[in-house]
Amino acid sequence: MLYDPKKQCVSEKRSTIHHSSSSLEFRILVCIHNPENIPTIMNILEVTHASEMNPVAVTAMVLIELAGRSTPVLVRTDKYRGETPLLADQVLNSLIQYEARNEGCTTAQSYTSMSQFQTMHDDICRIAIDKRANILILPFHKKWAISGKIESTSSPIQNLNINVLNKAPCSVGILIDRGILTGFKSVRTSQLKFHVAVLFLSGSDDLEALAYSFRMGKHERVHLTIIRLIVSGDENSKDIKFDNNVIHEYRQANKENDRITYEERVLTDGLCLSSYMSSNLEHYNLILVGKTHQDSPLLQGLGEWNECPELGVMGDMLASPYLKTKASVLVIQQHKLGGKLLSKNMRFLRSKSSSIYPELPTKIICQGVKTDSFYISVDGSRHSY
Repeated sequence: MLYDPKKQCVSEKRSTIHHSSSSLEFRILVCIHNPENIPTIMNILEVTHASEMNPVAVTAMVLIELAGRSTPVLVRTDKYRGETPLLADQVLNSLIQYEARNEGCTTAQSYTSMSQFQTMHDDICRIAIDKRANILILPFHKKWAISGKIESTSSPIQNLNINVLNKAPCSVGILIDRGILTGFKSVRTSQLKFHVAVLFLSGSDDLEALAYSFRMGKHERVHLTIIRLIVSGDENSKDIKFDNNVIHEYRQANKENDRITYEERVLTDGLCLSSYMSSNLEHYNLILVGKTHQDSPLLQGLGEWNECPELGVMGDMLASPYLKTKASVLVIQQHKLGGKLLSKNMRFLRSKSSSIYPELPTKIICQGVKTDSFYISVDGSRHSY
């Protein structure tokens, strides 16, 4: 009643992959619930491609549920080594090895959060804003068995993921981990190529997935495929042209990389999309996709069958146990600035019409988001601008 912890996690600056400079340190926060998460998370850290020109700062959070009335704890694992649960020590050891393999290119820290799932998102968001993370990655609430079926489902973890998606101060990725189906092959030690695909339809979330995929494409073992999904008859729309320009910029910046391929698929409706995804994604190790998309005929009607709304329509389809693929999936939501129009967030406020309020400036800027219209109510009269 007296304190809202989410206020301390409000970010006044957009923290994304797409809007960050490639020359700056890339900051990633990963969350882990159980030992089965570790191999796939380490593969993602490996293909994130740390280098001297593009260093990576990794922060790992081991999330452990507390039962009963125990006091919540958030600690640095290395400072309390031996006093934290075994899982925390396993994660710390993996990070130490990762840091040693990428000496001079990466830094790594580990935290342990022992709390109730209802409030655990506060710890995650607090660490994310403290470390100025570009993206945080959460494990999916469903766990796969070796047979390919769903072994277990956790509603508290699902609610935790939804809370983080709603309040995170940076971009968020939900990791659907199918590593157990492939025997947890390591990118570093395996002689095989690591095949990554990004499904690009439209929207800011897909742009975020695209930006992350091109970073992965710089890794020497990664073969990246950009799959552009285009609605039949919509090839010349303004949105398509904008997306074309963004994709062209990324491709030009990586034109010397022959491990990156680009293909377009022209589809007519949701049935064609479902059919394509069911039969053409079998040989990938990791698939990236945005959570939400602009209105598209390809998605009409598919949302009614959505079992996991936190994944969006395409993410939910890729998370289906009936999909013919062993690929893990990373569903990405780009960080967006927003919030209530509070006085402390308003930097300028001026009416376009100086006849009523000549002392007010030209636009509202609330946490960096500009708007050209608003209204003021005075003595029951509503004045629009």
